[in-house]
Amino acid sequence: DDIDKNVFHEDASFATTWSLDLHFPDSTNASHFPAAPFKAETEHIHIYPYAVPYRCLYSRNIDNLFMAGRNISVTHVALGTVRVMRTTGMMGEVVGMAASLCKKHQVLPRLIYQQHLPELRSLMQKGVGRKNGIPDNQNFNRQAPLDRPRTFYLQQYVK
Repeated sequence: DDIDKNVFHEDASFATTWSLDLHFPDSTNASHFPAAPFKAETEHIHIYPYAVPYRCLYSRNIDNLFMAGRNISVTHVALGTVRVMRTTGMMGEVVGMAASLCKKHQVLPRLIYQQHLPELRSLMQKGVGRKNGIPDNQNFNRQAPLDRPRTFYLQQYVK
């Protein structure tokens, strides 16, 4: 729903640009190979880049657990957009920044969101990419900053 409704979260922390990449069991395989129908067919649904909330990167059940990769807290539909390498790499950057703040302030991941979000935002804006020609992944899309809703920069593309 958040992707369809273009919901912008105050704790936007990394962007994803991959399509909604959903895989389904192939009906032909199901009839020929009932034990292994999941030679999948896929449907790519084009979406515009969107920012993913920091809250997806820590466990709601285990106080001191960060996650970065295909195990983050998203629905199976959203996982189709965030599971690719560039996006998971950016997750790792954000988790590293947040972990440094956890250590600095002696707090758990949830309290970074609740008490230190502006400081995390500042770290994300600086980024970790070198400035000598290697892209800064937190600011890779200068026309679509993560602190503004998608509609702000889509206007130039949708006529």
